[in-house]
Amino acid sequence: MTIIQDYFAVEPVLVDRIQTDMPELVEVNTPFTIEAMLEGSNNAPSVSVIYFDDRVSESVGNGSSATVFQQWLVVLCIRDAGAQLQNTNSLRKEADPFIRNLLDTLQGFNPQVQGYRMFKRANSPVRIGSSPGFAYFPLMFEIQIFT
Repeated sequence: MTIIQDYFAVEPVLVDRIQTDMPELVEVNTPFTIEAMLEGSNNAPSVSVIYFDDRVSESVGNGSSATVFQQWLVVLCIRDAGAQLQNTNSLRKEADPFIRNLLDTLQGFNPQVQGYRMFKRANSPVRIGSSPGFAYFPLMFEIQIFT
């Protein structure tokens, strides 16, 4: 018995929540992968919402049922032309209020979509990255899904 109607139903709700709570962002994107995000224009400040994977645990009933968590990578992109390879603290200073706002916006967020629980922060499988004047800060959020 499937409880959900759309496997990716939380994505537009997640994007809307970020756009509503963070109007100072230039844009919120939904690239397919982090590699696709890095190839894009990366206007800043911006956020990319990427379906990353499922995490499956606690199989029961001879494997016919399991606890499943969708993993959503939320990546903040920041630009500061003055930040160079040897002096990047301005990028972190620029990112700080956005990161705190993302955490406030998404930790414990209940999308009110049938078959889904609430978002919780998880360890990001992607490391922070940068190039001169640009940085991205990936945050991972998981949501339990009932399939």
